[in-house]
Amino acid sequence: MGAYIAKPNNQAHPSMTQGFLRFFFGREDTGVLLGPYDVCVDDRQRMFVADMAGSNIHVFDLANREYRQFSGISNDDRLISPVSLELVDGKVYVVDSILHKVCVFDTEGEFLFCFGADALQRPTSIAYMAETERFYVTDTPAHTIKIFTKDGKQIDTIGSRGVENAQFNYPTHISIDTSGNIYVSDTLNYRVQIFTKHGAFLRSFGDQGDRPGNFAHPSGISTDNYGNIYVVDRQFENIQIFDSNGQILMAIGGEGGGFGEFWLPGGIFIDDANRMYVADSFNKRIQIFELIFFFSTLL
Repeated sequence: MGAYIAKPNNQAHPSMTQGFLRFFFGREDTGVLLGPYDVCVDDRQRMFVADMAGSNIHVFDLANREYRQFSGISNDDRLISPVSLELVDGKVYVVDSILHKVCVFDTEGEFLFCFGADALQRPTSIAYMAETERFYVTDTPAHTIKIFTKDGKQIDTIGSRGVENAQFNYPTHISIDTSGNIYVSDTLNYRVQIFTKHGAFLRSFGDQGDRPGNFAHPSGISTDNYGNIYVVDRQFENIQIFDSNGQILMAIGGEGGGFGEFWLPGGIFIDDANRMYVADSFNKRIQIFELIFFFSTLL
């Protein structure tokens, strides 16, 4: 079905990814991660990391080997628990679960505005739909998905608490693919729910258990260019990969601190080149994998 490789620093002239891992794993004095929970990469190869334990956003410029961080939202206030981020039109949208709002910065870290404080109980993830210019935010204890305009006005809500289709039990992570389909980790219902770009329920997959395709604590979620679905499981400490119909294809990872192993992983991001970035939270690192070859269906 294919293979993934993690890229440690093992060549005299490292690639972009290998150079990052050398820079990241303690060979420089900057960029110490305390509890990375989400990651996102822009088209200039700048990697933004939401560090929940460090209460800041790290920016690793993978192309130019530069680093900086930001957290201030006013002269006296700063981020407390950044858990998710999204890059849209030169802005960084950061979900802070304790401040219960979305804080918006430019890519240099200059604070612009916040929204959602009057609508969100404890937000945990954010995704953007380019076609409609809408943000979708998981509000975990409210068991809902809140929908906002780009300027922060709430316009709709998806879901309520329950076990039926389009109901949630502590949803934690959300992702939107290039077609506008919406993927939600319905964590304590132990499943993934998929919605159309109009918010209509499409299908779901997964169940509680310990067999391939089951979930224990589904969290970070993303899709690749082939339509495959990647789901991080914090309790299994792995990533399960499904086809577009929810059929299990393979899993990678397991508990540990070595390359390709995880300790309570959180968010996941897949770029246009099908490189996969995983916030390996308790290992205090970002792991980067590259898709070498992959069939979207089993033969």
